Amino acid sequence: MHYWVKFEIVHNTEDDCRMTTSRFHASALRALTTTQDLIDRFGSRLAGSESCWNAARALQQDLQVICGRADLEPFTTHPAAFMSSLQLSALVYFACVGLLHLNMPFLAAIGFLFISLIGIFEFACYREFIDRFFPQKSCANLIAKLEPEEKAVQQIILSGHHDSAQESGLLRRWQKLYAFKIVMVDFFNTVGLVFSWLWVFYRVGFEKTPAFARYPIWLLTFGILFVLSRLFVVSRRGTPGAGDNLIVSAMLPELAKMFASLDCPGKNTLCRTRLIFVSFDAEESGLRGSRVFARSHRPELQSLPTTMLNIDCVYSVKEVQFLITDVNNTMHLSRDWAERCARLAGKAGYPQKLNRMPFGGGGTDAAELVRVGVEATTLVAMPVGLIRDGLVYHTLGDTVDAIEIEAVEACLHIAYDLVLDIDQNGDGL
Repeated sequence: MHYWVKFEIVHNTEDDCRMTTSRFHASALRALTTTQDLIDRFGSRLAGSESCWNAARALQQDLQVICGRADLEPFTTHPAAFMSSLQLSALVYFACVGLLHLNMPFLAAIGFLFISLIGIFEFACYREFIDRFFPQKSCANLIAKLEPEEKAVQQIILSGHHDSAQESGLLRRWQKLYAFKIVMVDFFNTVGLVFSWLWVFYRVGFEKTPAFARYPIWLLTFGILFVLSRLFVVSRRGTPGAGDNLIVSAMLPELAKMFASLDCPGKNTLCRTRLIFVSFDAEESGLRGSRVFARSHRPELQSLPTTMLNIDCVYSVKEVQFLITDVNNTMHLSRDWAERCARLAGKAGYPQKLNRMPFGGGGTDAAELVRVGVEATTLVAMPVGLIRDGLVYHTLGDTVDAIEIEAVEACLHIAYDLVLDIDQNGDGL
């Protein structure tokens, strides 16, 4: 653990010195301690597992003490579908190449089309496509609220997710080649889709196999070497998931403490802003938890001006940034809201960078709230480019030791300043 502490040296009459830490250091340290404790007690937390439920219950107890009430809202989903569909698409690819060798282009074309639809729905857009064919499991979102002193005229959601990811084989070695591995597989899938349908139309029009067919077939056969990696894209093991993203769930009680009224449980010290703390489940399974939350709470979220600061992947303070797009750069988040967050980050001495989620980079829970009209952005403290190295997220190295305490302080500081700024200005945005 990197305990980087801001301090001043104050000399007294005994010529000794003491450190004056930043006001958020103690809260950051407690959040890191909570994260380590939950990992020690429950280990990895794959969505739908008993360990994930136990971690959520432990966080619920912490928030309940502060907020007076904290609810676990169960839902059912198919957690294995999201990542297992990559392995399924690889198996279909192998079958399609075999069908081409057997002079059966129509069946191969159907198979390649199926692979494309998996990619579009499950990964490009994060929508359920083949989920029903995988086991159903019970998961739970954790929600707690603090009401203002006066009638609420606006509300802010502060959120993270407590489930952890499956270990990624693509990130275990040669991380700089991650984008290349993804692009090459997509390249061969696209070639297979185009060629197989061209062959089908050629056969319909000329009633024979095109003379050039053998060249694409052997190219697609060579592509098996690349597509094989999809079978090992994830293991059955879950990661510790400290920075992605248990640390943020552990930060929520610390943020609640900063605003909770000591005299009246369930109330905050703000004038007219309701605070909603949410730790989502099944984020690593394609944002399933935040999707359920957005749908079930839609009337409440639309009843008042609602903004959201989602926090994800907290590792390095120098990488603090705010997303203006999400879900593989296919969705726009609120640029105005992200710019406001960035300005406050800059005033606090942190980077004030905006960034886009690149295609192939994944998605965050903010995307699902935007779909129901919430102004949202995600604060990340990790590089989001496709060409990166030294990452620990989605690996067994995602432990508390990989998190800089300054990065946790930054997230707490920015969230705190943001809440005060919204409440004092009372302008929603």
